[in-house]
Amino acid sequence: IISCLREQVPYDLIPAQRDANGKLLERACTYVADFVYTDEHGNTVVEDTKGVRTDVYRIKRKLMLHVHGIIITER
Repeated sequence: IISCLREQVPYDLIPAQRDANGKLLERACTYVADFVYTDEHGNTVVEDTKGVRTDVYRIKRKLMLHVHGIIITER
């Protein structure tokens, strides 16, 4: 049993970087979760369904834990 199901939820991992004049130097780095929901115990679950775990995904998974303290559930 789940509630509050949301799809394609973005999480900021690294903010955009700008110079002193506001010129964009680097775009923000984000992770987009396939599903976010509340489980039967009231815990928020961030879930990803991957066919292939790419190197980029592995880095973003580590950043999610470091930045947000979230362990992604993989299916």
